[in-house]
Amino acid sequence: MFKCIGIVGFGLMGSQIAQFFAQQGYDVVAVDSRKEALEKGINSIKNGRFGVKKLVEKGKMSESEAEKVISRIRTSVEYSDLKECDLVIEAVYEDIDLKLKVFREISSICDAVLTSNTSSISITKLSSAVKDPSRFLGMHFFNPAQIQKLVELIEGLLTDRKLVQEIRDWLLKLGKVPIIVKDSPGFATTRLGLILGKEAILMLQEGIATPQDIDIAMMLGYGYPMGPIETGDLVGLDTRLRIFETMFQMTKDPKWAPPKLLVQLVDAGYLGDPSVKPGSKGGIYEYYGQERASHLLKRLGIR
Repeated sequence: MFKCIGIVGFGLMGSQIAQFFAQQGYDVVAVDSRKEALEKGINSIKNGRFGVKKLVEKGKMSESEAEKVISRIRTSVEYSDLKECDLVIEAVYEDIDLKLKVFREISSICDAVLTSNTSSISITKLSSAVKDPSRFLGMHFFNPAQIQKLVELIEGLLTDRKLVQEIRDWLLKLGKVPIIVKDSPGFATTRLGLILGKEAILMLQEGIATPQDIDIAMMLGYGYPMGPIETGDLVGLDTRLRIFETMFQMTKDPKWAPPKLLVQLVDAGYLGDPSVKPGSKGGIYEYYGQERASHLLKRLGIR
């Protein structure tokens, strides 16, 4: 369906999405205003926790295949290099003004299908910044995008529904499992994930249980592959905080107000799992000095 994929914003999610499409054989153009972000993104794809080096070590990819994946990704600080792309995925910070600015620039340069990896911001609102809102939709990948099967496709008020179905079918062929939802604050996955994540942090805040015990409860009691505390650490506590703030701003509903503990942890420099958030003091697990529940269960031979 597409030949060249553009990625705007080459942080954690942008680099993961770029790696996924490069592994599928697509040419990728990754654009970020910061050269250091482009360098870090490529290094993550090469050497990161879910990068091609790890795949080679596990026997899931040959060294020559890994080299081809890297060669398919071209980086740039110029939006003009997106002209050749027929699909562009925006993956910048969860800030509505920044995203609107980015889409105005992209839309003035190329005629590609434009999508946003936003997890909470209105697709209809973002579509106001592009020339053709019918060819604009949400394409929400999950961390780590190279591995997670789920992709949430979000229809804005003016999105062409036939286009969404075509993209759904295309993603299915690439091994993803897309769901389609209407434009609403938090869509489906963020609304559900935030509620569980907030309750888990409030339990910590109230001293009800430890991070490890909360996560084990959800993993063994409800079959979750990863508990809500560890998920928050992986996604990034700073990212979670921005999403709470966005949801609260859009809805004015107090249930989306961020927990005090989350705000304090981010203020103190605990931004999430340091293996995926360089410069972070750690996540909730590091703050509480506990072994992650998934590691514990694996060590005990339970998972």
